[in-house]
Amino acid sequence: MKAKRLFEALGTQRLMVLVLLLCIFFMATREIIDPDFWWHLRTGQYISETTSIPRQDIFSHTMPDQPWITHEWLTEVVLYGTYTVAGQNGLILAFATIITAAFALLYLRCPGRPYLAAFIVLLAAITSAVTWGVRPQMLSLLLASASLYILDSYQAGRRRCIWLMPPLMVLWANVHGSFLLGLVLPIVYVVGATITNLASERHQPKLDWRDIRLLLVVTLISAAATVVNPNGVRLLLYPLGTLGSTAMQAYIAEWFSPDFHLTQFQPLAAFILMMIVALGLSRRRPTATEFLFLVGFGYAALRSARHIPYFVLVAAPILTAQLLDIWDRSQWSRTFTESRRQAGNIHLAANWLLLTLVLLGGVIRVSLVLQGNADAQREVFPVDAVEFIVDEQVGGNIYNLYHWGGYLVWTLYPDYPVFIDGRADVYGDAFIDEYLQAYQLREDWHAPLDKYGVNLVIIDKGSSLSTVLNESPNWDRPYVDERAAIFVRQGEGK
Repeated sequence: MKAKRLFEALGTQRLMVLVLLLCIFFMATREIIDPDFWWHLRTGQYISETTSIPRQDIFSHTMPDQPWITHEWLTEVVLYGTYTVAGQNGLILAFATIITAAFALLYLRCPGRPYLAAFIVLLAAITSAVTWGVRPQMLSLLLASASLYILDSYQAGRRRCIWLMPPLMVLWANVHGSFLLGLVLPIVYVVGATITNLASERHQPKLDWRDIRLLLVVTLISAAATVVNPNGVRLLLYPLGTLGSTAMQAYIAEWFSPDFHLTQFQPLAAFILMMIVALGLSRRRPTATEFLFLVGFGYAALRSARHIPYFVLVAAPILTAQLLDIWDRSQWSRTFTESRRQAGNIHLAANWLLLTLVLLGGVIRVSLVLQGNADAQREVFPVDAVEFIVDEQVGGNIYNLYHWGGYLVWTLYPDYPVFIDGRADVYGDAFIDEYLQAYQLREDWHAPLDKYGVNLVIIDKGSSLSTVLNESPNWDRPYVDERAAIFVRQGEGK
């Protein structure tokens, strides 16, 4: 009897939701190749073993004792704790679950469930997938999605849920530096609702003045709650410094504007074009809040690929509402309205077959990702070169490729402090320019190597710097492979 009820439970609507979430989970399961993962993991180990949070740089020989606001300390502890229990495979699966949860909340915010909402949420997931990985930003993605769910629920009349915002902000302020976004979101709702009330737009859903005041009070309390972190008030200035860094904007890829010549950004182009068409054809007028979200977050996404996930979180429900209005006014909506009669056994069997195929394909993909994780890392990081340094005990101050710094922090610390790693906020614009002076062979390119006493260079084999050092009589090349080359200054060694 239980088996029969289970068989009959898988209607088409439930199947749609299950397939959506499974597809997102399987897409989010990917190898760990984010260069910053490694220094996050090492930081988590340091905090766990010393029960203290570093206040100054501890990983480089170039910036000893440089102030360091360890704004992701809680995430790093969780990363290391998960790693010690379940290894890298456990981290891969855990972060795939986090990403899936973020888009499950997005699905619950979209009208037109299950079919239209599922389609748009899947498009939103594919659009933002360019930023996915085992990285603290994914926790920020989940918290942003949770904040929007709370705010939408508040606007829909569930008033008590708004008091979840202050504790959520305490958590957010300790897991990622984008926590100020959690204050921007309710402020947009306050401004949008105020505009709607002043314009007397009766046909649009709105908050009355009492609800706006309460939302503003809770937002102020949430802002005060963010100081509950190891860095206190200083943390509030950190995001502003990051956004104002010219070096980060100019040289770090995820801060670049989306390049629509690349395949990975075509879903974003499709999402934006679909939004433009839907706004043009629908008779539904976006609310003031929706307009502010589209303009503000749309601009942010076009300015930096890093902001694409937040754009789709705010835009997907708007796009769904516009498309739903178009659909409801079309004759197709009556033609394709699902019958209310009970699904037959053949229909249910087809549903179970489809679910089985999706699960089978997903399990195969997950298995391949987990099995291929080490090989994928070997293609990105200087795994063999690091083993050579450890085995041969090559000594000296390192100059390293920026994107390899985090991996070197994990594999060589504390014996070999790095020259630079992904903590651009610690090193600052001036130092990053010094790093690039050597790497790009600018005028007096060897000055940074001399200034910081570098006598060991680990760099990508195909770089111009590698070519010059290989031809220089002042440097030996004891190791080279397809990815990395190691150079030792003449007279240095074991």
